[in-house]
Amino acid sequence: MRFIDADVFLYTVVKPKGDVREGILERKGKSERILLRIQGGEEVITTIVHISEVANILEAKVNLETALKF
Repeated sequence: MRFIDADVFLYTVVKPKGDVREGILERKGKSERILLRIQGGEEVITTIVHISEVANILEAKVNLETALKF
């Protein structure tokens, strides 16, 4: 079983701003492929700390009004 770091989720869902280095785009593509494998049934594990990190970063990226709609 593989471990999934918060970065995998973040690279997939957060849109980069401005000029983006090629390395960032490569990581974003790899992260998207990893999440597709997970959707396809690959078993993975992560921790509540990593999920909390993703939630905190995403919360900071959206304004409060948008977040309250969810």
